[in-house]
Amino acid sequence: MIPSATLRAVVLVVVAAVPASSWGHAVLVESIPPHKATLTASPQTVLLRFNAALERMIIQVYLVDHQKTRTPLADVDESKPNEIVVHPPKLPPGVYTILYKVLARDGHITEGSIRFTILDV
Repeated sequence: MIPSATLRAVVLVVVAAVPASSWGHAVLVESIPPHKATLTASPQTVLLRFNAALERMIIQVYLVDHQKTRTPLADVDESKPNEIVVHPPKLPPGVYTILYKVLARDGHITEGSIRFTILDV
């Protein structure tokens, strides 16, 4: 029988040796605008960058306004397999949320959101 301390050590070594990309989830690593950003004008482009390649056929992006109205946004630039680029309409001042649901090429789904505020200047 293997002592529990030895077993824990072996599990930790195995987990540490597995690359993060093999865990399977496309993790959002950058967004423009950043989450919780305060802007002085409506963004012309929203960029979502992930740590893994995405399955282009299964990307859902929505803009949600303060009235909870969901507007679908289409990916306009498919040149980078780990990025989504959308062009929201011109937005008045207020708080907005970008909701996303993506499928990594390895089959794992990731959902999340970023929020930003446009000031009335």
